[in-house]
Amino acid sequence: MKKLKLFSKTYIFTMALISMIIIISHILIYLGLPKVYISNKEKESDNIIEDLIKEINKVDADIEKSFKLAENFSEKYNIKISLTLNEEKKTFQGHEDVDIYLDQNSVSDETIVLPDIKSDSIIKDYEEGITGSKSEEDFNQYININNSSIIKSKSFKTINDINGNIQMAMDLEAFTETRDVILKILPYSILVSLFIALIASYIYSKKITTPIKEICDVTKEMENLNKRAFCKVETEDEIGILAYNINNLYENLLNTILSLEEEIENVSKSEKIKVDFLRSASHELKTPLMSMHIMLENMILGVGKYKNHDIYLEKCKEVVNQLSKMVQEILDTSRLNTLDNKNEKIIDLSQIVNEIVDTYKLIAKSRQINININLEDSFNISIDEKLFTKAISNIISNAVNYTDEGKEIRIYIKNNKLIIENDCTPISNEHLEHIFEAFYRVEFDRNKSSGGNGLGLYIVQQILTTTKLTYSFKPIKNGMKFEIDFNNKNII
Repeated sequence: MKKLKLFSKTYIFTMALISMIIIISHILIYLGLPKVYISNKEKESDNIIEDLIKEINKVDADIEKSFKLAENFSEKYNIKISLTLNEEKKTFQGHEDVDIYLDQNSVSDETIVLPDIKSDSIIKDYEEGITGSKSEEDFNQYININNSSIIKSKSFKTINDINGNIQMAMDLEAFTETRDVILKILPYSILVSLFIALIASYIYSKKITTPIKEICDVTKEMENLNKRAFCKVETEDEIGILAYNINNLYENLLNTILSLEEEIENVSKSEKIKVDFLRSASHELKTPLMSMHIMLENMILGVGKYKNHDIYLEKCKEVVNQLSKMVQEILDTSRLNTLDNKNEKIIDLSQIVNEIVDTYKLIAKSRQINININLEDSFNISIDEKLFTKAISNIISNAVNYTDEGKEIRIYIKNNKLIIENDCTPISNEHLEHIFEAFYRVEFDRNKSSGGNGLGLYIVQQILTTTKLTYSFKPIKNGMKFEIDFNNKNII
């Protein structure tokens, strides 16, 4: 059996509920209307009798005036009143005859409600009246019962101690006819109400289920990671809140996926860098190892000049020291890939730069290089001091090593940027494209003894990338300029 969808379930349930309410309401109206109507008429009859008694007392129970009042009341309320005062009795009929038979002995002070049936005792007295057992005068005291009516009798005593009795008959024939009409109209009323309920249920179900269906459709698109998928939030009810929460959840999911993709991409790049670095490192280590291997082998064989062990053992020692230094640099550089930049603290930029410059002043002086420092616009920054010091040290070291003798190095701060300029032969764009690669050295400086191992700027790049600092290295008119931008950092 095919399962019903939400719209069908909502429609059927709503229709069934409204239909039940309609049917029960019509039944209650049909059953309750007579009781309510009769109850109101009973209260009305009590009020009429009480009002008549008050009016009779106002005229001091004057018989003629009292009978006139009773006549006026019968015409006003279209009822039949039988008034007895001081054993004198008169009956008054309203605008329409009430075909009701009254026997004074059969009517008590309590209200009698007669439906569409006849009371046996009253009918019996009425039949005796017809057959002549009662005089015509007595017969006028009776009212024939053929319709639904309210009959009430009340004895009273006037303010001047005159005994009286009021008998009142109120016709309910109009209500009986109305009830019959209602009974005929009732089936049509139910059908019309059910038809309206049919339309109302459809509109209500559509209104309720459409937003939910739209959310279901959007979540299917979200399942396929469609970045344009978005639930419309048009209301502030539970459905609107649900749509809003789904949007937030999906946005967080997309952000998480994006972060993971970026992380995967970074890991892939990092792995590639590691592979390239290890490949370059193995190549750099292979050359001195091969050189040392040749010298040792020739010394063992006693070939030519290599017979002088004292000289070539010293050279082998130099090669070993060079290898040791290179291996240490390689190990230090490889650790940069695992740094997380979590050891940040507030440092004074000018203090760090001055301390680093002091370590290179002796070398610069030996080459007659002037270091001009202007750090008046310095500031504090939050950064990993160890990493940052290493990067700045490598930059200044390169500046000292590559500045022409007798020239100048300029270090200054401008627009929250640390700028290091040195006078030298500008590097061509061809070399600048590879200048930050591991073990890369420009054409005019391939000598390891003077040009280093080619890891300096590679380490600088790794550190500045880790600390999220933007940088640039470009040629100027008579040299090179290295620029570090701190505008993206929290300057203190």
